[in-house]
Amino acid sequence: MSESKPVFVSMKLNKTEILYIFCLATCVFLLRFVILFYDLPFYVLILIYPISFITLSLVWIAIRNIHHYLDKVMPYNSPQFVWRIVLEVLAGTATALVIINLIFFLAGYQVSFFEVDRKLRITTHTSVVLIVLLINALFLGYYYFQHWKIALVQAAKLEKEKALTQKYLAQLQFVNLQNQLNPHFLFNSITSLNSLIFENQQLASDFLKQLAKVYRYVLQHKEKELVALQTELTFIQSYLSLLKTRFGEAFRYQIDIDDAALQKQIPPVTLQILIENAIKHNVMTLESPLCVEIKSEEDYLKVRNNLQKKSIVAASNKIGLENLKSLYGFLTSENIEIIENHASFIIKLPLI
Repeated sequence: MSESKPVFVSMKLNKTEILYIFCLATCVFLLRFVILFYDLPFYVLILIYPISFITLSLVWIAIRNIHHYLDKVMPYNSPQFVWRIVLEVLAGTATALVIINLIFFLAGYQVSFFEVDRKLRITTHTSVVLIVLLINALFLGYYYFQHWKIALVQAAKLEKEKALTQKYLAQLQFVNLQNQLNPHFLFNSITSLNSLIFENQQLASDFLKQLAKVYRYVLQHKEKELVALQTELTFIQSYLSLLKTRFGEAFRYQIDIDDAALQKQIPPVTLQILIENAIKHNVMTLESPLCVEIKSEEDYLKVRNNLQKKSIVAASNKIGLENLKSLYGFLTSENIEIIENHASFIIKLPLI
């Protein structure tokens, strides 16, 4: 059977506690010096300081051990919080008074020149009560300060976990959007390829090579968070080549990118998603071609298409754009800008 540890076991003082006691002893000394200056000899007043320091050290240790004991049997977060405070103050005051009177007894009978008078005893007992209240207030303040720090750390941790979860969900939604887009694009591409095989075998061969480049890029980069704009543009050229083969002069595009923007980054396959959405939502014919413009403007990449909406659209692009906006929200502090007027639809993507 293991032995239980005694309650009052800690008699050591750390540096912080010594500093607190030093400050308290100094305040007590100054107070007594002012009150008793004309009542006691100067050498007795000087002796008050070391005696106060020793006395306060013993009082501090006693109150600290009472505090630690009550932490075990009646913690601050228990329903008996008020009783805990009252009990700690009463026990601390009683213990401190015992220590003070013991010091008086020893000083009064072993040091003949130190005669304890009534005024000194009253000021001492009054200061003891105030000091006990102050020490307990320090312990209570320290308790709440520690719990405040823990709460801050936990809140920051929860906020970080929440942000990571939201980021993961945004990335997952974006990947799902890519996965939904790719089979749709593949089906249309295979249908176009089937027609080309009988009409123009060389063009069909070129089409198949460009299709392979597109899917190689998608497979290589879909797990990445960001890619260089130059890399994305190399991919999008292959993708646009496929679209030109499929739609001919009904689809037109223009790319105008500054050299400084090429090394900046965007999420992979972003341009494919935006262009595919433009195709999905707009009519394009030889008489009214769909024109897509990709242009850099300072720290943004602008994707613009002329607006000639279909009367019936299989699915809305709002979910795709919302997913893209959510993902950008975790990648940069800049927001995606969406501008729509009677003539055009414009998306401005921040370059990262």
